[in-house]
Amino acid sequence: MQLGASGGTNYAWTPITWLNNPNISNPVSLPQNNIEYIVRVSNDIGCFANDTILVKVYKVKPGLFVPNAFTPNGDGNNDIFRPVAIGMKSVDIFRVYNRWGQMLYSGTGNGAGWDGTFGGRPQEAATYVWYAEGVDYLNNKTKLKGTVILIR
Repeated sequence: MQLGASGGTNYAWTPITWLNNPNISNPVSLPQNNIEYIVRVSNDIGCFANDTILVKVYKVKPGLFVPNAFTPNGDGNNDIFRPVAIGMKSVDIFRVYNRWGQMLYSGTGNGAGWDGTFGGRPQEAATYVWYAEGVDYLNNKTKLKGTVILIR
C-alpha cells in the first residue's frame, strides 16, 4: 500500500517497519499486521506538522466473490451484477448465460458487470449462470462458476 503526505520538504515516517523508505513523502508499506504510522512533515524554515494513519490488514485468500442475487431496477443499489475481486491482478473473463445456454453478457476487467439486459431489453426475473476467470497477485489462475438470481 502506498502512503502519502504532502506540504513539506522533509518527511519522517515512524515506525519504519515494512516501509521501503521512511524519509520520502510517499513510501510503500507491505504490512503483515495492523500498524499505525506517524509522519512528521517539515519545511526548510523549521515549521512542522504530524499526522497518523492506521493501516488495518485483513487476511483473506485472494479470489472472486460473486453475489447470488441482484436487482437491476435503477435505484442505485445492486443494479449491476459483477464479481468483487479481492487480491486479484485481473478479471479476464466474466460471462452470464440464460437457462438455454445463450450468452447474455461478456466482459473483462475488475469492474465488468451485467446490467440485467440483453439486446437493450430487460431480462425476466429468473436464475442465470455465470462464469469467471482471473489471475491473483501470486499469478495463480482462478476459474469459478455459479448462479445468480435476477430479482425484478
